Amino acid sequence: MAFQQQYTCRYYLAAFCFIVLISMLSACDAWVGGTSPTQASTASFPKPDSSPKGPGGLTATVGSSNCSFKSAAPVSASGWKVYKDSRFPFKFAVPPGWRAGSFVDDSGNDYIVQVFPPGSTTPVGQAGLTDQEHFSVTVALVGPTSTYANDPNWSPEAGGITISGVKTTLYDRTTPDCGEVNRGATVDLKHHHFTFFLTSIPTKAKVDIALFQSTLQSFIYTQP
Repeated sequence: MAFQQQYTCRYYLAAFCFIVLISMLSACDAWVGGTSPTQASTASFPKPDSSPKGPGGLTATVGSSNCSFKSAAPVSASGWKVYKDSRFPFKFAVPPGWRAGSFVDDSGNDYIVQVFPPGSTTPVGQAGLTDQEHFSVTVALVGPTSTYANDPNWSPEAGGITISGVKTTLYDRTTPDCGEVNRGATVDLKHHHFTFFLTSIPTKAKVDIALFQSTLQSFIYTQP
């Protein structure tokens, strides 16, 4: 009888140990086969080298604006009034409703003709340099001259443009936030260096660019 009780006790002890061992192995398998919280959280983020890049290497955002304002075909300047400069021998057509005037900038280095759109109350002069929408024709009086060719912020447009019989390059520039649109060109006529410049805003850029190109094509310089 004592032997039978001892045998029964050993049987239950062995069974208990077996059950504990099976439970430990099951827990171990579940941990090895699972995904750690760290792995799950990092899998949802893109790698840095796969992030889209916008102009100038800035990270692009979904739905970002397209800052490209391609030049439209020039419009006919037939019937436009003509601005004839009183100091230098040049003239050009002025778009309907626009007004033109000239001045020498505060540095004394440049003679500038500014052209403002209808409705503008900006006076011709130094204050007009910061106006958001206007054309300008600048003649270098003294000092060094420059072009847009070596400025990385400006991009040449295909085809070029002819100003007073001279073929030159038209350059474009748009600020990263798309808030300012520019066009520019330079040309040497006789012994004078000319810079032609446009600044506009996105809502008017397409029309202003076409008018600006028409003004440039109408520009005539004559040797006195």
